Amino acid sequence: MVVGRTLWDFIFEALQTPGLRVYLVALLILLEVMMIVLLLLVHSGLIGVKISVGSLGIELDHFGLPLN
Repeated sequence: MVVGRTLWDFIFEALQTPGLRVYLVALLILLEVMMIVLLLLVHSGLIGVKISVGSLGIELDHFGLPLN
């Protein structure tokens, strides 16, 4: 049992491992691309973000198909 270790200690150890470093960088790039796509969808008005106390919701208003 390890006492006194923080999350930052595990992050620094992961960055010192050469094989894991490549996967962490790829994961960060993937997350960044997903955030850019999400921000573009919000900016274009295709999705809306509703923020209330204690929660965060995403509204998909314009993706519904009109039924005539």
